[in-house]
Amino acid sequence: MALWGLGLAAAFPAAADDATRSIGAGIYTEAQARRGEFSYPVACGKCHGFLLDGAPDDPDMFSTPPIGGPKFLRNWNGRSLGALFEYARTTMPANNPGFLGDQELADVLAYMLEQSGVPAGDVELRPDLDRLGQIVIDKGW
Repeated sequence: MALWGLGLAAAFPAAADDATRSIGAGIYTEAQARRGEFSYPVACGKCHGFLLDGAPDDPDMFSTPPIGGPKFLRNWNGRSLGALFEYARTTMPANNPGFLGDQELADVLAYMLEQSGVPAGDVELRPDLDRLGQIVIDKGW
């Protein structure tokens, strides 16, 4: 599974030069992260774990890439939030891709950012792929 996680780096190149915002610019709200926290266990928690660390809640499953915290930020550093959104939208959960609607997925991304220590702001993260493509995942925000 570790190699699978490394493959993500090759599959989703760094954000385009015209990306103008960092994840640290207050791109989601606390209320949105709360909604994402509600959706997370149903769609993501079984595989990625209660702590978003890739340690699955199901003891019969293999570990998965972390989707929160420093390792998650390091794995996605330099890529766009749009790449992450599109990857998650089209491939997750692995047993039912597209299970979450676009707004629910944006809410889960807000929760993932919050759990990674990224500060909230006053504007919700919208499921607009063009706008998300302009937001850089920056581990040092």
